[in-house]
Amino acid sequence: MLAPKRNMIQQFLYLIGLYGHYLKVYFKTLIEYRADTIIAVIAGIVAQGSTLLFLTVIFQRIPKLADWSFYEMVFIFGLAVTAKALNQALFNAPFSLTWVIRSGQMDVMMVRPVGALFQSIGNSMELNGVGQLLTGFAIMIYSATRLEMDWTVWSLLYTVIALFSSAIIQFAVLLTISVLTFWVLEIRSLIYPINWLYDFTRYPLEIFHPVLRILLTYVIPYALGSFFPAAYLLRSQQYEWAAWGVPASAVVVMTLAYLLWSRGLRRYSSVAG
Repeated sequence: MLAPKRNMIQQFLYLIGLYGHYLKVYFKTLIEYRADTIIAVIAGIVAQGSTLLFLTVIFQRIPKLADWSFYEMVFIFGLAVTAKALNQALFNAPFSLTWVIRSGQMDVMMVRPVGALFQSIGNSMELNGVGQLLTGFAIMIYSATRLEMDWTVWSLLYTVIALFSSAIIQFAVLLTISVLTFWVLEIRSLIYPINWLYDFTRYPLEIFHPVLRILLTYVIPYALGSFFPAAYLLRSQQYEWAAWGVPASAVVVMTLAYLLWSRGLRRYSSVAG
């Protein structure tokens, strides 16, 4: 049966509807596996709570770190945690790409009327991101309250844009690494260390060596989706460029990753062959 022909708008609406179906399945999974969901939430609270405890101990001795106060640090931490959890919950496809190729699932995806990358994203939503997502939001709200931040319609909208931009940047970076599976037999030993680098951006970049700051801003641009948007919300005049720079960076990085994905897909040969 041939797929129906759609114009660009119809295809866009179709994909939105299909992604909504994936989300529906995801939320049903959360409800069906209640024990796993509860464990994920508790694990997220414990994991991020231990880091907050560490920051509290540090700031008992040091009132400011690289000119950032305790609650500013907590807000930066909360935004970074929330963005990473959003990526893990909704865009976890790079971690399963090797299995998709080796198991023959890529063959199945390529004969369907929807792109293989879209299907990979929809099929890879992760339970473990839920706990960290809730914890991250709670940390952001708590620290923003203590900082008495002046929230406007724009700042709220920008926070949503920044969180999704960060999730897309993380996804694009990891997709760029995982796509190498089309050329290299095993790449998982590289994707995990690259993923762990994101944790550095939970703190102000000024506390790190210039080489690491350059790496996390220009080479593996995690900081563009975590530290800088948080810094803009806290000190908008000092980081004014982040208002447009963060979403623009997400578009550029995702475009480059998609081009590499498309090239790798053309190189792919069926496991049946």
